[in-house]
Amino acid sequence: MTRKTIGKTDTGKPIYETIGYFEDKELALNALVKSHTEPIIPKADITLKDLYDEWYPDKYEYISKQTEDCYRAAWNRLSVYGKVEFKELRTGHIQSVVNKCHKEGKSISTIKNIKILASMLYDYALQNDVVNKNYAEFVRLPKVEKEEKEIFTDLEIQKLEKAEGEPWVDTILILIYTGLRINELLSLTKFSINFENQTITGGLKTEAGKNRIIPIHPKILKYIKTWYDKNGEYLICNEKGKHLSDRVYRDTLYLPALDAHGVRKLNPHSCRHTCASLLAKAGADTLYIQRILGHAKYSFTADTYTRTDIEELRKAILKI
Repeated sequence: MTRKTIGKTDTGKPIYETIGYFEDKELALNALVKSHTEPIIPKADITLKDLYDEWYPDKYEYISKQTEDCYRAAWNRLSVYGKVEFKELRTGHIQSVVNKCHKEGKSISTIKNIKILASMLYDYALQNDVVNKNYAEFVRLPKVEKEEKEIFTDLEIQKLEKAEGEPWVDTILILIYTGLRINELLSLTKFSINFENQTITGGLKTEAGKNRIIPIHPKILKYIKTWYDKNGEYLICNEKGKHLSDRVYRDTLYLPALDAHGVRKLNPHSCRHTCASLLAKAGADTLYIQRILGHAKYSFTADTYTRTDIEELRKAILKI
């Protein structure tokens, strides 16, 4: 007989799982080794798809919609091996998906998400004794040269400022003068705005980015007030007062507004890079640039800001 310890009782006595009975010691030892690489449990034959379907409901409940969409996109790639038993998957399977995406010219963030998702599925499988090794750890990501982040020029910002009153141009300027991400802007409600202190409380994605305080620059105060006075569930909303998705805003409102005024069609995240660049060029302290943008190094939440903090952030914003 061969058995292995799978836990302990409340009194500290070992709990054993019997693997089987064999004719000799060599066969018994081989079975013991095999039980660690191919566990003999009900889930041992679970497929990649079934494991993913079991894993994602709980995971997706606690992450942002944007992150969920990234993982679902990664799953669409990994699902090519959906019918394969999870214990049969190896590094080469995942590597082939990564390599194919790289050849298709997919972004490095898209490719990274495939490895991240695979690693999380392996962690779940390890917790449930389906496998005893995370083969996703050995996947190699393609090397990419660090690209210089594109930002709007001073002339382009002036063009947008001269287009005052034109549809959606004001939202682009709000992005530029706050450093908010596109989904952070579209998630703002009227409760996010404090006109007395002239601040915005918002932000998503990281602990440092959530509920950060951003002083409202005088150049965009009137735009904030105009949107605030609209009868919408969110600060920036469609004509029916409803929430705008990132995609609808970017493709049908943001990019056409840039094109209409002769400004390069940079992606919305370039507004955030532009804000950082403007602050840096104006001589704002790096500490306050990081806090305004919500970078992880400086983690502040709304209830930890002092009046001095807010005033220093305001001084930084007013430099641009």
